[in-house]
Amino acid sequence: MSELTEAFGGGDHGRQLVPGSLRGFRTWRRSRWRGRVPEGTLPLTAVTRRTVVWGPTIYAQCTEPDVAVPITITARYRLPGFHRSPEPRCECGIYAWYSPDDTAVLDAGIFGVFGVIQASGLILMGDRGFRAEKAQIVAVVTRNRRVAEACTAAGIRVYRRRRDLLKDYPPEDLSALLGEGESSDSEQESGRKSQPGPSPRGFGMAICALVWARALLVAVVAVVMPIAVAIVTAIAAEFALLFIIGTRLKR
Repeated sequence: MSELTEAFGGGDHGRQLVPGSLRGFRTWRRSRWRGRVPEGTLPLTAVTRRTVVWGPTIYAQCTEPDVAVPITITARYRLPGFHRSPEPRCECGIYAWYSPDDTAVLDAGIFGVFGVIQASGLILMGDRGFRAEKAQIVAVVTRNRRVAEACTAAGIRVYRRRRDLLKDYPPEDLSALLGEGESSDSEQESGRKSQPGPSPRGFGMAICALVWARALLVAVVAVVMPIAVAIVTAIAAEFALLFIIGTRLKR
């Protein structure tokens, strides 16, 4: 099992729950601008599975990941054959997390869409999030006109600011379900609790700032220095940016 699956309900320590519904937070990727969106769906895809196009409501199916993502969140075990999803022995299911600030688990990048879902059906609860059988998108944060219009037409609330969404849809108090104050099985095995990572929103803004800073540096050097120096500076800046991104993805 991957670290993501263990944290989100899987293996022997996943807690099974069949509630009326459970609120969770997650991110999506925007579909390609010229990509065709099937009828009844939205221009949103799963972060690790671009072929999985979301609709207002989606049911979990076990599929292979099709996007290169950090090894710690890549599915490394898939139960063969047809089975109900989510399955404790597999890594399938609709992923979401309890805290909106824990979004470093699945980073959709600076063009990602953040939102809140209501999960139902079979749910496997982990320490930081859950895997669900069914999920309905309740609200999203986006300034992309294509995504906003599609979501509005589907009855999904659209916000321009993340804080406004969280004001209307705050995290639920799950202390009774998670047994707050008691160590979970995974914590007893590892001897430590999972710590939330940095927010991908802040990371995306930092990358934007670095890209503009790199462009400004190259432009200045190209004007005041010989062309050879400008080329070397551009290459060095490119490698520095790739190093920063690579370091972040390995966390």
